[in-house]
Amino acid sequence: MTEKNRDQDFLQTSDQHLPVSSKVSPTPFVKPLPDRIILNSVWSGLDRKAGAIIEFTARQLRVRASTWVIGTVGLMLMLLLLATYAEAMVEGIDPVDDDGDSEDWDEDGYPLGQERKWGTSDWNSAEFPGSGVFVSDEWLNWNQADHTGNHTYRGNAVITSYTWIGSPPNSQNKGWAQVGNFSDCTEYEEEYDLQIGRSCLTSDGDIRFNGLIQVNGTVGVESEKWYQYLEWGEFVGASDIPIPQDPRSMYIDEDGFDIDVASGETSQGFDDDGDCIRDWDIISSRTSNPEFIWEDYFMSDSNRNGIDCDVELVFDREGNLISIEADNMVDEDPSEDEFVLESLHRGFVLAVGKVAFLFLLGIFIPLFLATGLIRDEMASGTMYYLIGKPIHRAEFFIYRILGFMSISAPYMVVLALLVGLVTSFIGPGDSLFRFQDLTVWLIIGITAALVLLAYSATFSALGVISKKFGIYIAMVMGVWEFIMAFFSLLTSGQSKIAWLSVSHWGLEMVNSAALIAWPDSGYYDIIGSGLFNSSVVFSIFWNEPVIVPGSPIGSLLVSAFFLIFYIGVWVLIGQSFLGRREID
Repeated sequence: MTEKNRDQDFLQTSDQHLPVSSKVSPTPFVKPLPDRIILNSVWSGLDRKAGAIIEFTARQLRVRASTWVIGTVGLMLMLLLLATYAEAMVEGIDPVDDDGDSEDWDEDGYPLGQERKWGTSDWNSAEFPGSGVFVSDEWLNWNQADHTGNHTYRGNAVITSYTWIGSPPNSQNKGWAQVGNFSDCTEYEEEYDLQIGRSCLTSDGDIRFNGLIQVNGTVGVESEKWYQYLEWGEFVGASDIPIPQDPRSMYIDEDGFDIDVASGETSQGFDDDGDCIRDWDIISSRTSNPEFIWEDYFMSDSNRNGIDCDVELVFDREGNLISIEADNMVDEDPSEDEFVLESLHRGFVLAVGKVAFLFLLGIFIPLFLATGLIRDEMASGTMYYLIGKPIHRAEFFIYRILGFMSISAPYMVVLALLVGLVTSFIGPGDSLFRFQDLTVWLIIGITAALVLLAYSATFSALGVISKKFGIYIAMVMGVWEFIMAFFSLLTSGQSKIAWLSVSHWGLEMVNSAALIAWPDSGYYDIIGSGLFNSSVVFSIFWNEPVIVPGSPIGSLLVSAFFLIFYIGVWVLIGQSFLGRREID
């Protein structure tokens, strides 16, 4: 065996004893990667083209002066509104006498609220708490000349005969006429009139008086003197001890709300200041005739629910608050800090969200920036460079709008959240931050973005349909949206004509957001519009959602779906016209 043969046998024997992993295997054949261009499908090319157009559109808007001007104006508008809002919140609301019972109209030192408790008049300085009150039983009719009897009379009249004239009671009432030692009437008093509390003898020997007098005899009026009148009744409630005068400040913010809507009880409220209960009312036990409107004012059950001095809450079948009917002088003067500040805060949020974001920015931004998205490129001839295979003209319409929205939508959402953060920090309430308000502001931002998209699709399509008149048609449509927006506010969203506008559905989304964040909005609406003039702003800008009654979430979703559907319709219209239109 040669040396060569021995080496071969050794290698073969060694290979048999080597482990499997040590055996050398042949290198497999690997197919080379295809060229990069081969991997580019039609769809990947389309994605890059779409991204390029969106980025190109966004870059166009970023360097355009009009974009910065409109954005700056919107920011300055919000800063101005926030400054006004912050000033109102920091200064607070000065106490306001909502029911006017701190006034002293007759200047007798007793405020109206105190006189109401005692049943005395604040229009007659001779009548005040402790002075006594004349309670009329009957008037002298127009066809009667006189009346005979033993009564306490009040009027401007003449005593023609009498058997007895009583002295005035021990009272502070200044309305009693003088008796005893009657002096002769002056020529003026004989011919014309007397001052209150005066009495005198006429040339005929009769006694003329103006005021209160106790007489057993015949008392009448002279037909030629139209100003004379006569009534008779009784004088009650005179006090020998003067009643202390209450300070006027005691009747400001003295009767707050004692209502809990969530309890569902129909009879609530409490007369904190006692001007409905009137424990000291000296005539409260006398029968009141509800046919006379001035007597109804003093009725303790003016809402006629069978319960004295309460507040009646009326609910519908679904448990929604419909109305609040309070008895006179019950919960009529709450603190402004407890109600008006909260109402003003909510009104500010809704007013800014609806008017500033949806109406002003929502319409003017797309009107000035989106109308020429396609039209300007067609007019300048750059469409030749922007449109090419594999992208279609119709798709170009969508990508231009998406490029516009990549700038405007974040602007609206971020601006809404910034305003929301400021108002949530300085808004009224016991907590440091009003987290529930962020729900409203977030939905306002999203709604504003949807409205922007709807208007941008509409105005862009109009620019494609008519390069010459598209901008004018867009302006007319903007005016239409403004009119429908305010029409929707005035009709509380009930008008079906307003449903034909984008603004109505945007307003419906904001109303739904308010009811989600503030479930007691109906209560603030009813109370604010009925009692506080300063909180009417909330009642103006908030309406109950009407699309899905009783379900704010349902109304929110339906309104959002309609806006998306509207956007889709105008995108298809714009695509259709752009796909068939010749480029100049």
